[in-house]
Amino acid sequence: MDNLPFWILTVAYTGHIFEEYVLDWRKWAQNTSKLKFEWTEFFIANFAVIILGISASVTGFDCPVFSFMFVGLAAINGLFAHIGTTIVKRKFSPGLITSILLFVPVCTWAYIVAFEKGILTLPFTLITLGGALFIMLFPVSLQFIKQKTNLIDKN
Repeated sequence: MDNLPFWILTVAYTGHIFEEYVLDWRKWAQNTSKLKFEWTEFFIANFAVIILGISASVTGFDCPVFSFMFVGLAAINGLFAHIGTTIVKRKFSPGLITSILLFVPVCTWAYIVAFEKGILTLPFTLITLGGALFIMLFPVSLQFIKQKTNLIDKN
């Protein structure tokens, strides 16, 4: 039962992906960022996220630094990419509903469990959130590289 927050977060992430797909996150992201996202890239990136979620769920508190990178990924994605962007842009972000209803409560629960286990320290939090931020920014960085490369090839 210790790993239950990770398993529930993995299921929540599948719901989040479904929300983004049905509500056309791709179009929203292209209009918001001016990057050219393809659905195949969306599916590949999110497949990797679900594999990470399953791995974090199996590993759980046996290696919490690894598992909490998945929790941090969901927290950063929900709080910044969806809730924050919706507030700043004043335009609904596909993924906002599951961010508010699923990511915030489940991530909060996971961090409460980590606190109760005595592992939620400042270094632990910084390492896991830093790792999560790297995971989140990796596909975004590849999009920038792809766009730069496409611009160079066209000139």
